[in-house]
Amino acid sequence: MAHQIVAPTSPRTAYVLGAGFSLAASAAMPTTDELGRRAAASLGLEDLPDFRPDGITFENWLTWLAERQPFLSEAEHLQDRARFAELSEAIAIEVAASQVAADTAGFPRWLGEFVDLLHWSQSTVVTLNYDTIVETTLTKSPRFGGDSAISSADVVTGFPNGRGLMFGSGPYFEDRPTFRLHKLHGSIDWFAVPGDHTGATLERIPMVESRGQSVHRATVGGREVFIVPPTSTKGTYFDNPKTRFTWQQARDGLREAERIVLMGYSLPLTDTALARLLMTTIGPAATQEVIVVNPDAVAVANRLVALGVDARRIRAYEGFTCVQDFIDDEVKAASSELVEYLTGLASSAPDNPVAIGWGFVEWGAVTGATFDAATGTLRLAVDRVDQPLGTIHHPDAVSDDPNVRRTMTLGELLALGRPSGIVVEVDGREWRMATRALPTAGEEPDWVLLRPLGHQPDRRP
Repeated sequence: MAHQIVAPTSPRTAYVLGAGFSLAASAAMPTTDELGRRAAASLGLEDLPDFRPDGITFENWLTWLAERQPFLSEAEHLQDRARFAELSEAIAIEVAASQVAADTAGFPRWLGEFVDLLHWSQSTVVTLNYDTIVETTLTKSPRFGGDSAISSADVVTGFPNGRGLMFGSGPYFEDRPTFRLHKLHGSIDWFAVPGDHTGATLERIPMVESRGQSVHRATVGGREVFIVPPTSTKGTYFDNPKTRFTWQQARDGLREAERIVLMGYSLPLTDTALARLLMTTIGPAATQEVIVVNPDAVAVANRLVALGVDARRIRAYEGFTCVQDFIDDEVKAASSELVEYLTGLASSAPDNPVAIGWGFVEWGAVTGATFDAATGTLRLAVDRVDQPLGTIHHPDAVSDDPNVRRTMTLGELLALGRPSGIVVEVDGREWRMATRALPTAGEEPDWVLLRPLGHQPDRRP
């Protein structure tokens, strides 16, 4: 049975993720204009504009191809439409290749931590990105809701997660205690028959490496990747009822949030659909705090003001490390809350034993600890996290078995110093601590179970 996580308290938050979020996660991920250059180059297209934010953007150029221009003949217009279709496919290929390169290079620690925070707080996540960085990060390490792991199918809106099939009641969507991911512009793992405005053929079909490309192509069948190209006019793509449902769910999540975080999204007012959505949900009549996380946060804040957002509601993180800085502050707030709880518990129950784990059945004993007074960091040593809790013993347990693993008590740890943060070292790596789990009904209730942030150690050979 999975252990119930005691989530950090935080305002009900909705995130809007743009290309800058993926770029912050990996330098291999392109900006919109860079994506346009790569897609065009892959098709051997020449005589292109110099795509840049202060000139003609890739979005401008694609819009010219997508719309009928009054000075073009029918044949010339059809040539533009064909080029637009080719570029749409090339965009998906380039994004997928970039994500493979990013995954090979490795993502930063904060990405797994961010997904944990999203999961625990059951946040709304609105993304304009085609990549599946958030989904694949979720599946790299189990996060639990009840007795089963949360999967990417449980977070992506617009599609049934198929859990009803397990019980013979159909492929419905079961509401799980986790975050909601609204992909407003489609995804590299969405496929549909071209020209289908009913949504009947639109399916989410992630690539499974163990099955190979041939099996994936056979599963996709005659469908093509479903992404909404970065144009200022996207009307025909929104005829699809699944797309409209996703946008409606995003609207509801933004309205219900107590704070909105625009992360790596530049808010181009040429993206009329999203600009209207934001003006409707966080504009003049709204009261949410709005946090801009962007290297050029001032420009984004100015565009928010143009949409009717009171400047006094806006707070900013700027600079090239803005995404990491924001997540670091969120982790610090959660860590501070955990430390406050542990300090209070230690005063009344100092002999409670401590174990470290990722919240299911495997735990580790705390075999040592040090306190860095300069940074306020309490560092816990755990050599392995692969044991049932029942095999870890209290420090004063009596046993003739030399292999018995004893752990330290909460009082012993906090006697080293009042920390501002707690980290754990496992297999030579370091994880930050931000929350805890509750013992299950069959376990001794005095256990202090600490849950590290991010992916659990990979013990595969």
